[in-house]
Amino acid sequence: MPTPTQVHLASHSATTSTTTHPCYTNSIVEFKKPNRYSNGRTRLSVPERDNTAPVTPAPQPITPKTQPKRRVNIRDRFFPLTKKTIILAIVVVVIIGGGITATALHRNNVAKKAASDASNIITNPGYQTILPNDKTITQLGGWQRISPPNSDPVFAYSDKIDGIAISVSEQPLPISFGGDVDAQVAELAKKFNATNKVTAGDTTVYLGTSAKGPQSAIFIKINLLILIKSQDKINDDAWIKYVKSLNITNKVPVQPGNSVSY
Repeated sequence: MPTPTQVHLASHSATTSTTTHPCYTNSIVEFKKPNRYSNGRTRLSVPERDNTAPVTPAPQPITPKTQPKRRVNIRDRFFPLTKKTIILAIVVVVIIGGGITATALHRNNVAKKAASDASNIITNPGYQTILPNDKTITQLGGWQRISPPNSDPVFAYSDKIDGIAISVSEQPLPISFGGDVDAQVAELAKKFNATNKVTAGDTTVYLGTSAKGPQSAIFIKINLLILIKSQDKINDDAWIKYVKSLNITNKVPVQPGNSVSY
C-alpha cells in the first residue's frame, strides 16, 4: 500500500503545502496560491485625505423669502395724490362750480324775464275787442300792437285752429268804410286774394289761400275789422267754428278808425 500523503503547513500560512505521491517517493510538490498582482496588475491605492485642506460645505437649498403682504390702498392705486391729479381735481371743481352758477343765473334771468313779460302783457288795447269764448287774453299771451305808433292802433294776439298757428289782428272799423261796408270788405279781400266766401252765422268770411298753403281770413264783426293769418291751410268748417266762437271780452265803446292799418 502506498504511504499516505503528507501535508506540511508552515508558519500557519496557506501559501505552501508538501505532498508525497506514491510515484514520486521522496519528492516534494509545492502548491502556491497565485498572487493577483503578479500578472502585471497594479494595486489601486486610495489617496490619503488631506485634513489640512479647507472643506467646502455642501450647497444648501435656497428657500424663497416670503414677502409680507402689502395692503393695497384703492385711493393710491386709482387716484394717486400727485401734483398733476391735484391740479386736475381743482380744474374739475372749478368747471362744475361755474356750470352750476351759470345754470342758476340763467334760470334766474328766465324767471325775471317771464315775470317782466307777464307784467307787460297788454290786456286792454283801449277799444272793444273779441276773443274765443273759452279763452282769456292772458292765456293767449296778451295783445301786441302791430301798427306804427303814429297810425291808428291795431292789436293782435296768437292762437291755434286745429293745431295750426294763427295771428288774429283787430282794429276799429275805419271811417272810410262808411256806407256800404260789405262792398268795402269785399274790395279789401281782393287785395289779399281772399275770394273764397263762407258764412259763419251772420258773418261773411272771405278766405284766401296762397300757393304754399298759408291762408288769410277777412271779415267784420261787432264793428271790428278782423284779419286772421294762418301758417297752413285750414278747412272751411274749422274756420266757421272759430269765427262763431269770437265774442266781446270788454265793454269799451268802439271808436271808428281813420284808415285800414294792415
